[in-house]
Parts: sequence; C-alpha cells; structure tokens
Amino acid sequence: MTKPEKSIKGSEVTLYILQQNLFSFEQWLEIESEYRLEPFFSVLDLRPYSQALCSDTKRGRKPENREAILRALLVAPFENISEFTALRERLVSDIRFRYQCGFELAKRVPSISTFSRVFGQIMEKEIAQKLFNDWNCQIQFSP
Repeated sequence: MTKPEKSIKGSEVTLYILQQNLFSFEQWLEIESEYRLEPFFSVLDLRPYSQALCSDTKRGRKPENREAILRALLVAPFENISEFTALRERLVSDIRFRYQCGFELAKRVPSISTFSRVFGQIMEKEIAQKLFNDWNCQIQFSP
C-alpha cells in the first residue's frame, strides 16, 4: 500500500489516498482481448528498417521512436486508417493501440508532421519496398 498524500489549501487539509491498481497494464491487455497486433509485428524484425530512418548526425533534438512510427504506419491500413490525422487521433485515444505500436505511454504521441516526414523518408529511401521484399521472402520460406 502506498503512503497517503496531503494537500494543504489555506487552512483546510485535504487527504488524497493513493490506491494500488487492481490490474497491471499487461493484465489489463489480457482481459481486453480484442484484436492483437503482436502476431503481425512478430513476423519481421523492424529494427534495421527503423535504424535506416534515423539521422546519422547527433545534433538537434532527440528523434521520435522511429520503430514505433513505422509500426503505426504499417498497421494503419489494417485498422482502416488512411490519414496521418486519423492515425494520430487513434494513438492519442486508444492506449492499447499506442502500446502495441511501441510508443511510450508517458510521452506525447508524435505530431502529424512527424508522421508525414517519416513517411516521406520511407518512400525516399525505398524502405517500404525493401520491407515488402523481405517480408515476402520470409513468408515463402516459412514452413
């Protein structure tokens, strides 16, 4: 059990009791067993593709999680999401979807312009074509 917190407003004292969660986040995901994205993401290792999206320079702001953005862009068509605005709204409103795509829950969802910029890099560097080819090879050679 966690310790209670006190909040003092003027002369009155308000006591807030912090309560432990009934379920962990992982247990909650098991209870809510709707559509799962894990089988989709387990087929292919996306790290090499997301690393190709990262800048070589160490200057500037720390980049957003490229692998999570790539995951979100890959599953968007399966979720009937065809616009960056709708994708971002879904990530903001659906904590399970955000978690399954690999975004940190405590951080903000990337902006629409970030999704657009990363999508442009994917097309420019032909990462989508490489990913598609690798995925097809893996499917052809799987038992």
